[in-house]
Amino acid sequence: MKFNSAQIQRKIQPLVNKISNNRYLKAMMGGMMAAMPATIIGSLAALLKSLPIAPYQNFITSNGIDKYLQLPVTLTTNILALIFVFCITYSLVESFEQKGIGPSVVAVISFLILTPLQATKNSWGQDVSVIPMDWLGSTGIFTALIVAFVVGRLYVSIVERGWTIKMPESVPPFIKDSFSSLIPGIIISTIFVIISAIFASTSFGSIHEFIYKLLQAPLQQLGGSFGAVIVVAILAQTLWLFGIHGSMVVMSVMMPIWVALDTANLAASSAGQPVPNVIGQNFFSLCTYGGTVLGLAILMLTAKSQRFKMLGKLSIVPALFGITEPLIFGTPLVMNPVFALPFVFGNVISLILGYIATIAGFIPKLTGIAAPVGTPIIIKGFIVGNWQTAVFQFVLILIWIGLWYPFFKIADNKAIKEESGEVQEQ
Repeated sequence: MKFNSAQIQRKIQPLVNKISNNRYLKAMMGGMMAAMPATIIGSLAALLKSLPIAPYQNFITSNGIDKYLQLPVTLTTNILALIFVFCITYSLVESFEQKGIGPSVVAVISFLILTPLQATKNSWGQDVSVIPMDWLGSTGIFTALIVAFVVGRLYVSIVERGWTIKMPESVPPFIKDSFSSLIPGIIISTIFVIISAIFASTSFGSIHEFIYKLLQAPLQQLGGSFGAVIVVAILAQTLWLFGIHGSMVVMSVMMPIWVALDTANLAASSAGQPVPNVIGQNFFSLCTYGGTVLGLAILMLTAKSQRFKMLGKLSIVPALFGITEPLIFGTPLVMNPVFALPFVFGNVISLILGYIATIAGFIPKLTGIAAPVGTPIIIKGFIVGNWQTAVFQFVLILIWIGLWYPFFKIADNKAIKEESGEVQEQ
Protein backbone atom coordinates (compact mmCIF):
# COMPACT_ATOMS: atom_id res chain seq x y z
CA MET A 1 0.00 0.00 0.00
CA LYS A 2 1.49 3.31 -1.08
CA PHE A 3 1.84 6.04 1.56
CA ASN A 4 -0.05 9.13 0.39
CA SER A 5 0.97 12.07 2.58
CA ALA A 6 -1.09 14.58 0.60
CA GLN A 7 -4.24 12.57 1.17
CA ILE A 8 -3.53 12.36 4.90
CA GLN A 9 -3.02 16.12 5.00
CA ARG A 10 -6.32 16.71 3.22
CA LYS A 11 -8.13 14.58 5.79
CA ILE A 12 -6.44 16.11 8.84
CA GLN A 13 -6.37 19.75 7.73
CA PRO A 14 -10.13 20.49 8.11
CA LEU A 15 -10.15 19.20 11.70
CA VAL A 16 -6.98 21.10 12.58
CA ASN A 17 -8.33 24.28 10.98
CA LYS A 18 -11.54 23.91 12.96
CA ILE A 19 -9.58 23.63 16.20
CA SER A 20 -7.09 26.40 15.46
CA ASN A 21 -9.84 28.77 14.26
CA ASN A 22 -12.15 28.08 17.17
CA ARG A 23 -13.22 31.46 18.54
CA TYR A 24 -12.87 30.46 22.18
CA LEU A 25 -9.47 28.81 21.85
CA LYS A 26 -8.18 31.83 19.93
CA ALA A 27 -9.59 34.16 22.60
CA MET A 28 -7.93 32.10 25.32
CA MET A 29 -4.54 32.16 23.61
CA GLY A 30 -4.89 35.83 22.69
CA GLY A 31 -5.87 36.75 26.23
CA MET A 32 -3.04 34.80 27.79
CA MET A 33 -0.55 36.36 25.40
CA ALA A 34 -1.96 39.80 26.24
CA ALA A 35 -1.27 39.04 29.90
CA MET A 36 2.38 38.28 29.07
CA PRO A 37 3.67 41.63 30.45
CA ALA A 38 2.32 40.69 33.87
CA THR A 39 4.02 37.28 33.84
CA ILE A 40 7.31 38.80 32.64
CA ILE A 41 7.23 41.53 35.30
CA GLY A 42 6.51 38.97 38.01
CA SER A 43 9.21 36.66 36.67
CA LEU A 44 11.86 39.40 36.56
CA ALA A 45 11.02 40.42 40.13
CA ALA A 46 11.22 36.78 41.27
CA LEU A 47 14.54 36.41 39.46
CA LEU A 48 16.00 39.48 41.17
CA LYS A 49 14.73 38.28 44.52
CA SER A 50 16.14 34.76 44.18
CA LEU A 51 19.57 35.34 42.60
CA PRO A 52 21.79 32.73 44.34
CA ILE A 53 24.56 35.16 45.30
CA ALA A 54 25.19 35.19 49.05
CA PRO A 55 26.40 38.84 49.42
CA TYR A 56 23.51 40.04 47.26
CA GLN A 57 20.97 38.03 49.28
CA ASN A 58 22.39 39.37 52.53
CA PHE A 59 22.15 42.92 51.19
CA ILE A 60 18.53 42.76 50.00
CA THR A 61 17.42 40.90 53.15
CA SER A 62 19.16 43.17 55.66
CA ASN A 63 17.80 46.29 53.95
CA GLY A 64 14.27 44.94 53.49
CA ILE A 65 14.54 45.13 49.70
CA ASP A 66 13.38 41.53 49.33
CA LYS A 67 9.92 42.51 50.62
CA TYR A 68 9.57 45.12 47.90
CA LEU A 69 10.80 42.70 45.22
CA GLN A 70 8.03 40.37 46.36
CA LEU A 71 5.37 43.01 45.62
CA PRO A 72 5.50 42.66 41.79
CA VAL A 73 5.29 38.87 42.19
CA THR A 74 2.30 39.07 44.52
CA LEU A 75 0.50 41.59 42.33
CA THR A 76 1.12 39.80 39.02
CA THR A 77 1.68 36.05 39.33
CA ASN A 78 -0.46 35.68 42.45
CA ILE A 79 -3.45 37.41 40.78
CA LEU A 80 -2.90 35.95 37.31
CA ALA A 81 -6.39 34.41 37.19
CA LEU A 82 -7.88 37.88 37.68
CA ILE A 83 -5.70 39.28 34.89
CA PHE A 84 -6.68 36.39 32.61
CA VAL A 85 -10.38 37.08 33.20
CA PHE A 86 -10.00 40.61 31.91
CA CYS A 87 -7.73 39.82 28.95
CA ILE A 88 -9.57 36.72 27.70
CA THR A 89 -12.97 38.38 27.94
CA TYR A 90 -11.61 41.36 26.02
CA SER A 91 -10.18 39.10 23.30
CA LEU A 92 -13.42 37.10 22.99
CA VAL A 93 -15.75 40.11 22.78
CA GLU A 94 -13.48 41.85 20.27
CA SER A 95 -13.77 38.75 18.05
CA PHE A 96 -17.51 39.54 17.83
CA GLU A 97 -16.53 43.05 16.67
CA GLN A 98 -17.73 44.69 19.87
CA LYS A 99 -15.80 46.86 22.31
CA GLY A 100 -14.18 44.77 25.02
CA ILE A 101 -13.48 47.15 27.92
CA GLY A 102 -17.00 47.16 29.39
CA PRO A 103 -17.53 43.38 29.34
CA SER A 104 -14.00 42.82 30.65
CA VAL A 105 -14.80 44.95 33.70
CA VAL A 106 -18.05 43.02 34.16
CA ALA A 107 -16.08 39.75 33.96
CA VAL A 108 -13.70 40.87 36.70
CA ILE A 109 -16.66 41.82 38.90
CA SER A 110 -18.33 38.46 38.19
CA PHE A 111 -15.14 36.55 39.03
CA LEU A 112 -14.82 38.41 42.33
CA ILE A 113 -18.51 37.76 43.12
CA LEU A 114 -17.74 34.04 42.90
CA THR A 115 -14.73 34.41 45.20
CA PRO A 116 -15.61 33.80 48.87
CA LEU A 117 -14.67 36.63 51.24
CA GLN A 118 -12.65 36.10 54.37
CA ALA A 119 -13.56 37.66 57.72
CA THR A 120 -10.75 39.39 59.58
CA LYS A 121 -10.01 42.48 61.66
CA ASN A 122 -8.33 45.66 60.49
CA SER A 123 -5.65 47.59 62.37
CA TRP A 124 -8.36 49.34 64.40
CA GLY A 125 -9.88 46.05 65.53
CA GLN A 126 -12.96 46.39 63.34
CA ASP A 127 -14.51 43.36 61.64
CA VAL A 128 -13.93 43.53 57.89
CA SER A 129 -14.16 41.18 54.91
CA VAL A 130 -11.21 40.80 52.55
CA ILE A 131 -10.67 38.99 49.27
CA PRO A 132 -8.21 36.14 49.91
CA MET A 133 -5.44 35.51 47.37
CA ASP A 134 -6.15 31.77 47.35
CA TRP A 135 -8.28 31.78 44.18
CA LEU A 136 -6.75 34.75 42.35
CA GLY A 137 -3.63 32.91 41.18
CA SER A 138 -2.88 29.48 39.76
CA THR A 139 -5.75 27.67 41.50
CA GLY A 140 -8.31 30.01 39.96
CA ILE A 141 -7.15 29.90 36.34
CA PHE A 142 -9.77 27.43 35.10
CA THR A 143 -12.53 29.37 36.84
CA ALA A 144 -11.16 32.47 35.14
CA LEU A 145 -11.41 30.77 31.72
CA ILE A 146 -15.01 29.70 32.30
CA VAL A 147 -16.06 33.10 33.66
CA ALA A 148 -14.41 34.88 30.71
CA PHE A 149 -16.18 32.65 28.17
CA VAL A 150 -19.58 32.86 29.89
CA VAL A 151 -19.50 36.60 30.53
CA GLY A 152 -18.15 37.38 27.06
CA ARG A 153 -20.81 35.31 25.30
CA LEU A 154 -23.66 36.53 27.53
CA TYR A 155 -22.62 40.14 27.05
CA VAL A 156 -22.56 39.80 23.25
CA SER A 157 -25.97 38.07 23.24
CA ILE A 158 -27.54 40.78 25.41
CA VAL A 159 -26.14 43.58 23.28
CA GLU A 160 -27.22 41.89 20.05
CA ARG A 161 -30.76 41.72 21.42
CA GLY A 162 -30.66 45.48 21.95
CA TRP A 163 -30.98 45.33 25.75
CA THR A 164 -28.88 48.43 26.28
CA ILE A 165 -29.44 52.06 27.19
CA LYS A 166 -29.58 54.13 24.03
CA MET A 167 -28.04 57.60 24.25
CA PRO A 168 -28.48 60.53 21.85
CA GLU A 169 -25.88 60.92 19.09
CA SER A 170 -24.68 64.17 20.67
CA VAL A 171 -23.41 62.28 23.75
CA PRO A 172 -19.61 61.65 23.70
CA PRO A 173 -18.70 58.05 22.73
CA PHE A 174 -17.01 57.18 26.04
CA ILE A 175 -20.19 58.10 27.93
CA LYS A 176 -22.34 56.10 25.49
CA ASP A 177 -20.06 53.07 25.93
CA SER A 178 -20.32 53.31 29.72
CA PHE A 179 -24.11 53.41 29.69
CA SER A 180 -24.37 50.66 27.05
CA SER A 181 -22.58 48.32 29.48
CA LEU A 182 -24.92 49.08 32.36
CA ILE A 183 -27.87 46.77 31.64
CA PRO A 184 -25.72 43.80 30.47
CA GLY A 185 -23.54 44.31 33.55
CA ILE A 186 -26.53 44.26 35.91
CA ILE A 187 -28.00 41.14 34.29
CA ILE A 188 -24.71 39.23 34.26
CA SER A 189 -23.64 40.20 37.79
CA THR A 190 -27.08 39.15 39.07
CA ILE A 191 -26.65 35.74 37.45
CA PHE A 192 -23.26 35.33 39.11
CA VAL A 193 -24.62 36.39 42.51
CA ILE A 194 -27.18 33.58 42.20
CA ILE A 195 -24.46 31.09 41.16
CA SER A 196 -22.31 32.18 44.11
CA ALA A 197 -25.23 31.73 46.52
CA ILE A 198 -26.03 28.27 45.16
CA PHE A 199 -22.46 26.99 45.56
CA ALA A 200 -22.07 28.63 48.97
CA SER A 201 -24.84 26.33 50.24
CA THR A 202 -23.07 23.18 48.99
CA SER A 203 -20.26 21.17 50.57
CA PHE A 204 -17.81 22.83 48.16
CA GLY A 205 -18.44 26.29 49.60
CA SER A 206 -17.71 28.05 46.31
CA ILE A 207 -17.62 27.42 42.58
CA HIS A 208 -13.84 27.91 42.74
CA GLU A 209 -13.52 24.83 44.93
CA PHE A 210 -15.92 22.90 42.71
CA ILE A 211 -14.06 23.67 39.46
CA TYR A 212 -10.63 23.13 40.99
CA LYS A 213 -11.43 19.73 42.49
CA LEU A 214 -13.53 18.33 39.65
CA LEU A 215 -11.80 19.88 36.64
CA GLN A 216 -8.53 21.73 37.15
CA ALA A 217 -6.77 19.37 39.56
CA PRO A 218 -7.47 16.20 37.50
CA LEU A 219 -6.45 17.93 34.25
CA GLN A 220 -3.27 19.27 35.83
CA GLN A 221 -2.42 15.82 37.12
CA LEU A 222 -2.96 14.37 33.66
CA GLY A 223 -1.38 17.22 31.69
CA GLY A 224 1.51 17.49 34.13
CA SER A 225 2.47 13.84 33.74
CA PHE A 226 5.53 12.71 31.82
CA GLY A 227 3.44 10.54 29.50
CA ALA A 228 1.24 13.49 28.53
CA VAL A 229 4.15 15.72 27.62
CA ILE A 230 5.61 13.00 25.38
CA VAL A 231 2.28 12.49 23.60
CA VAL A 232 1.99 16.26 23.10
CA ALA A 233 5.50 16.42 21.63
CA ILE A 234 4.88 13.59 19.15
CA LEU A 235 1.48 14.93 18.11
CA ALA A 236 2.72 18.50 17.58
CA GLN A 237 5.70 17.47 15.47
CA THR A 238 3.72 14.90 13.48
CA LEU A 239 1.28 17.62 12.50
CA TRP A 240 4.22 19.85 11.54
CA LEU A 241 5.54 17.02 9.34
CA PHE A 242 2.33 17.26 7.31
CA GLY A 243 2.59 21.04 7.00
CA ILE A 244 0.18 21.84 9.83
CA HIS A 245 1.19 24.22 12.61
CA GLY A 246 1.08 21.53 15.28
CA SER A 247 2.48 23.68 18.07
CA MET A 248 -0.37 26.16 17.78
CA VAL A 249 -3.02 23.45 17.74
CA VAL A 250 -1.66 21.44 20.66
CA MET A 251 -0.58 24.39 22.79
CA SER A 252 -4.02 26.00 22.55
CA VAL A 253 -5.27 22.98 24.51
CA MET A 254 -2.33 22.53 26.88
CA MET A 255 -1.56 26.19 27.64
CA PRO A 256 -4.04 26.71 30.54
CA ILE A 257 -2.89 23.48 32.20
CA TRP A 258 0.83 24.18 31.88
CA VAL A 259 0.54 27.89 32.72
CA ALA A 260 -1.31 26.95 35.92
CA LEU A 261 1.50 24.53 36.83
CA ASP A 262 4.16 27.17 36.15
CA THR A 263 2.23 29.76 38.15
CA ALA A 264 2.01 27.37 41.09
CA ASN A 265 5.79 26.85 40.87
CA LEU A 266 6.49 30.58 40.87
CA ALA A 267 4.14 31.22 43.79
CA ALA A 268 5.78 28.44 45.82
CA SER A 269 9.31 29.57 44.93
CA SER A 270 8.68 33.22 45.80
CA ALA A 271 7.21 32.12 49.13
CA GLY A 272 10.32 30.07 49.91
CA GLN A 273 8.52 26.75 49.55
CA PRO A 274 9.58 23.67 47.51
CA VAL A 275 8.70 23.84 43.81
CA PRO A 276 5.91 21.26 43.27
CA ASN A 277 5.90 20.55 39.50
CA VAL A 278 8.46 19.27 36.99
CA ILE A 279 6.27 19.61 33.90
CA GLY A 280 4.99 22.95 32.68
CA GLN A 281 5.14 25.42 29.81
CA ASN A 282 8.69 26.44 30.78
CA PHE A 283 9.91 22.83 30.96
CA PHE A 284 8.49 22.01 27.53
CA SER A 285 9.98 25.09 25.85
CA LEU A 286 13.32 24.64 27.64
CA CYS A 287 13.78 21.10 26.32
CA THR A 288 12.29 21.58 22.85
CA TYR A 289 13.63 25.03 22.04
CA GLY A 290 12.72 25.62 18.40
CA GLY A 291 11.92 21.94 17.88
CA THR A 292 15.62 20.92 18.03
CA VAL A 293 16.22 22.26 14.49
CA LEU A 294 18.99 24.55 15.74
CA GLY A 295 21.18 21.46 15.47
CA LEU A 296 20.29 21.20 11.79
CA ALA A 297 21.00 24.91 11.24
CA ILE A 298 24.48 24.50 12.73
CA LEU A 299 25.17 21.47 10.52
CA MET A 300 24.10 23.42 7.45
CA LEU A 301 26.92 25.89 8.07
CA THR A 302 29.30 22.99 7.30
CA ALA A 303 27.33 21.81 4.24
CA LYS A 304 29.16 20.99 1.01
CA SER A 305 26.13 21.77 -1.11
CA GLN A 306 25.56 25.44 -1.90
CA ARG A 307 21.85 25.10 -1.26
CA PHE A 308 22.16 23.98 2.35
CA LYS A 309 25.17 26.21 3.09
CA MET A 310 23.18 29.29 2.05
CA LEU A 311 20.12 28.13 3.99
CA GLY A 312 22.29 27.60 7.07
CA LYS A 313 23.61 31.17 6.88
CA LEU A 314 20.09 32.55 6.52
CA SER A 315 18.52 30.43 9.27
CA ILE A 316 21.16 30.20 12.02
CA VAL A 317 20.42 33.56 13.66
CA PRO A 318 16.62 33.11 13.69
CA ALA A 319 17.10 29.55 15.02
CA LEU A 320 19.16 30.89 17.94
CA PHE A 321 16.09 32.93 18.88
CA GLY A 322 13.68 30.02 18.46
CA ILE A 323 12.39 31.07 15.02
CA THR A 324 12.33 27.91 12.93
CA GLU A 325 10.07 28.60 9.95
CA PRO A 326 12.97 29.36 7.56
CA LEU A 327 14.34 25.87 8.17
CA ILE A 328 11.01 24.07 8.30
CA PHE A 329 9.86 25.40 4.95
CA GLY A 330 13.24 26.13 3.37
CA THR A 331 14.83 22.68 3.79
CA PRO A 332 11.96 21.60 3.63
CA LEU A 333 11.20 19.49 6.70
CA VAL A 334 7.51 19.35 5.81
CA MET A 335 6.61 16.18 3.89
CA ASN A 336 10.27 15.16 3.89
CA PRO A 337 10.79 11.46 4.76
CA VAL A 338 14.58 11.91 5.02
CA PHE A 339 14.24 14.15 8.07
CA ALA A 340 11.03 12.68 9.51
CA LEU A 341 12.64 10.72 12.36
CA PRO A 342 14.73 13.52 13.93
CA PHE A 343 12.01 16.08 13.24
CA VAL A 344 9.28 14.12 15.03
CA PHE A 345 11.27 12.41 17.78
CA GLY A 346 13.96 14.99 18.53
CA ASN A 347 11.66 16.72 21.00
CA VAL A 348 10.85 13.40 22.65
CA ILE A 349 14.53 12.64 23.24
CA SER A 350 15.10 16.12 24.65
CA LEU A 351 12.13 15.87 27.00
CA ILE A 352 13.22 12.45 28.25
CA LEU A 353 16.70 13.80 28.98
CA GLY A 354 15.26 16.89 30.66
CA TYR A 355 12.96 14.84 32.85
CA ILE A 356 15.73 12.45 33.88
CA ALA A 357 18.09 15.37 34.58
CA THR A 358 15.47 17.03 36.78
CA ILE A 359 14.49 13.90 38.70
CA ALA A 360 18.17 13.03 39.21
CA GLY A 361 18.89 16.54 40.48
CA PHE A 362 21.32 17.55 37.72
CA ILE A 363 19.10 20.53 36.96
CA PRO A 364 16.55 22.10 39.34
CA LYS A 365 12.80 22.09 38.95
CA LEU A 366 11.95 25.26 37.06
CA THR A 367 10.56 27.94 39.36
CA GLY A 368 8.05 29.27 36.84
CA ILE A 369 10.10 32.34 35.93
CA ALA A 370 9.21 33.17 32.33
CA ALA A 371 11.73 34.42 29.79
CA PRO A 372 10.55 36.89 27.13
CA VAL A 373 9.57 35.32 23.81
CA GLY A 374 12.61 35.11 21.52
CA THR A 375 15.19 34.92 24.31
CA PRO A 376 18.24 33.16 22.83
CA ILE A 377 18.90 29.58 23.84
CA ILE A 378 21.26 29.10 26.82
CA ILE A 379 20.40 32.62 28.03
CA LYS A 380 16.83 31.37 28.27
CA GLY A 381 18.05 28.37 30.26
CA PHE A 382 19.82 30.65 32.74
CA ILE A 383 16.76 32.88 33.17
CA VAL A 384 14.18 30.14 33.71
CA GLY A 385 16.54 28.00 35.81
CA ASN A 386 20.18 28.59 36.72
CA TRP A 387 23.68 27.99 35.33
CA GLN A 388 23.08 24.23 35.39
CA THR A 389 19.99 24.67 33.22
CA ALA A 390 21.99 26.82 30.80
CA VAL A 391 24.67 24.11 30.60
CA PHE A 392 21.92 21.54 30.00
CA GLN A 393 20.69 23.53 26.99
CA PHE A 394 24.25 23.69 25.66
CA VAL A 395 24.50 19.90 25.98
CA LEU A 396 21.15 19.58 24.19
CA ILE A 397 22.55 21.54 21.24
CA LEU A 398 25.41 19.04 20.94
CA ILE A 399 22.92 16.16 21.12
CA TRP A 400 20.74 17.78 18.46
CA ILE A 401 23.74 18.10 16.14
CA GLY A 402 24.49 14.40 16.58
CA LEU A 403 20.82 13.51 16.13
CA TRP A 404 20.47 15.36 12.82
CA TYR A 405 23.94 14.51 11.47
CA PRO A 406 23.34 11.16 9.66
CA PHE A 407 20.10 12.38 8.09
CA PHE A 408 21.67 15.69 7.08
CA LYS A 409 24.60 13.91 5.37
CA ILE A 410 22.15 11.93 3.25
CA ALA A 411 20.32 15.10 2.21
CA ASP A 412 23.55 17.07 1.67
CA ASN A 413 25.07 14.36 -0.54
CA LYS A 414 21.87 14.21 -2.58
CA ALA A 415 21.90 18.01 -2.96
CA ILE A 416 25.54 17.91 -4.17
CA LYS A 417 24.63 15.41 -6.88
CA GLU A 418 21.63 17.52 -7.91
CA GLU A 419 23.79 20.64 -8.14
CA SER A 420 26.42 18.83 -10.19
CA GLY A 421 23.75 17.45 -12.53
CA GLU A 422 24.38 13.80 -11.65
CA VAL A 423 20.74 13.31 -10.71
CA GLN A 424 17.63 15.30 -11.52
CA GLU A 425 16.04 17.15 -8.57
CA GLN A 426 12.66 15.68 -7.69
